[in-house]
Amino acid sequence: MQPLPTHQLVLPGVACLVLAVLAARVPRYRFAILGFIAIVGYAILQDQVSARLCPEYFTVLHRPIPGVTDPTLLGVCWGFLGGWWGGVLLGYAAGLLATVGPRPKLEPRELVVPLGLLVAAVAAATAITGYSVWRHTEMFGVYLDPGTAELVPAKRHRELLTVACYHFVAYASAVIGGVVLCAWVWVKRRKREQPPTTEPVLPGPLL
Repeated sequence: MQPLPTHQLVLPGVACLVLAVLAARVPRYRFAILGFIAIVGYAILQDQVSARLCPEYFTVLHRPIPGVTDPTLLGVCWGFLGGWWGGVLLGYAAGLLATVGPRPKLEPRELVVPLGLLVAAVAAATAITGYSVWRHTEMFGVYLDPGTAELVPAKRHRELLTVACYHFVAYASAVIGGVVLCAWVWVKRRKREQPPTTEPVLPGPLL
C-alpha cells in the first residue's frame, strides 16, 4: 500500500490552525474547537490502545505514514487524522444550533459537560464491543480472510479483528451521540425561550 501523501498530513494541521484563528474572533467557531478537543482527545487515547494491541491495523489496513512506526506516535497521528474533521463538524453543527435564530443563545462552556458525556458513552460502547469481539472470536472460531491473514502475524489476528470492530463502533456511536447532542442543544434553547411560570397573586384580606 502506498504511503499517505504529504498533503493529507499537512492540510489537516493547517485547517486546525485556521480554525483556531477564526475562533479567537468569531465565538461560534469556539464550539468547533470544543468538538475538536473532545473527539481528537478521545481518539488519541483510544488509538494508543489500538496501536499496542495491533499496530498492523494502522500500518497494513491504512496507508502508512512515512517514518512512523512507534506505537505512541501511531496513536497520536491516527487519532488526530481520524478524529479532527469529525470533531470540528460536530462542534460547528452544535454551535450553529446554539447560536442561530432569535432564541436565547448558549455559551460554548455549556457544551463541556454534554461533550464529556458523549465521549464517555463512546468509550463505553467501544469497550463493550472490544471485550465482546475478543471473547467471541475465539469461541466461534472466527478467522481473517487469507489475503489479510498473510499481512498480519498470526499471533495478532484476534487483536486485529477486535480493533477493527471497536473502531467501527466508535465512529458509529460518535455519530449517534452527535445527533443526540444537537437535539439537546435545540431543546435547551427552546426551554429558555418559554417565560417562567409565576404563582397567581391572591388578594389580601378585606379590612
